[in-house]
Amino acid sequence: MRFNKLLLTLPMALTSLLLLTSCDNNQSQNGDGQLPKVTVFKVEPLDYTLKINLPGRVVASQIAEIRPQVSGIVLNREFEESSNVKAGQSLYQIDPAIYQANYDSAVASVASAKANANIAQLTLKRYAGLLNTKSISQQEYDKAAADAKQANASVLVAQAAEHAAKVNLDYTKVYSPIDGYIGKSSVTEGALVSAGQPTPLALVQQLDPIYVDMTEAATRYNKYLQDENIIYEPAKGNNVELYFNDGSKYALPGNVKFSDMTVNETTGTVTLRSQFANSESKILPGMFVKPQLTLGTIKNAVLVPQQGVTSNQKGQYTAKILKPDNTVEYRQDIKVYTGISGYWVVTSGIDIGEQVITTGLLNLTAVESGVTMQAEVVGEPTTLSQEQLDNIINNNMK
Repeated sequence: MRFNKLLLTLPMALTSLLLLTSCDNNQSQNGDGQLPKVTVFKVEPLDYTLKINLPGRVVASQIAEIRPQVSGIVLNREFEESSNVKAGQSLYQIDPAIYQANYDSAVASVASAKANANIAQLTLKRYAGLLNTKSISQQEYDKAAADAKQANASVLVAQAAEHAAKVNLDYTKVYSPIDGYIGKSSVTEGALVSAGQPTPLALVQQLDPIYVDMTEAATRYNKYLQDENIIYEPAKGNNVELYFNDGSKYALPGNVKFSDMTVNETTGTVTLRSQFANSESKILPGMFVKPQLTLGTIKNAVLVPQQGVTSNQKGQYTAKILKPDNTVEYRQDIKVYTGISGYWVVTSGIDIGEQVITTGLLNLTAVESGVTMQAEVVGEPTTLSQEQLDNIINNNMK
């Protein structure tokens, strides 16, 4: 009998519990000042400048290794070490005595060959008259003609030898092939140098303009070029800024001269070369520097505070959006391009003008299960101005 009464009262108790639960839920969502308190960030359209910091090393725009073309004793060094030289300026004088003698001999050989050729031509003319009167045979005339041609060829050979001797004589003076800065000399007067020696006599480097070689991982470089989720307006003109290791900034911007299409097999990187004006020689070859490359600008970018974007068990970025009627929408599969100083650059999933909840998220977990909830905004929605964004970008890049 008692068991039957218990069975009768159990459904009534369950019904009362469900009613109480329903009343509690309605109160927590809609009731009398009991709405969850949240703060929101209103998404405003901004122009986000894409900048990347890359490691860089300075190299001269032109490098000339000064090497002797002939062997001999260095008679004079004709430049000041650690100075600027001009293209065509004489740097070294190698003893020309033997090369002058060879040239003089070659000049004499040309004169002798020309004299022999002149005699051969006169003989051929004389034989032509004798052949007409049948005073000589055709064979004798043909031999005279062949001798004349051989004499002319001998002149050409002698002239070639003269030219070679003149070239070697000229090589006894060593000139700079380019304008640039020349450092210390590796030889002094009286040193014996050899043609084609492996050690250069000196090094001339052109420092204005000057190059900075930057390296970037090939995978990241391809992302900048081919990212399907982001469209940006490429930067034009001088889009590279240079920072030194002490944090100081070089006054003049540079531009990207080229990007290599070959990936380094060892490091997996590609090389980008930038060019800078360097009239005051503040950038020196071999320096490690910190170039900052501006890729372009995302027009009307969506930036959201990172505390307003979380991730679920599937690894998807999620956010809670406060709708105009104060209901909360659970947004999943948000696409993020990159992060910067506490903000995400969102490429899809959140639109301009929407309000992203940034605090009070723990009180809204039921939304993730599909429960409709409302929230109350505390204070005014926060926003990010273009000036604030520019400061964030610049400070983050230093």
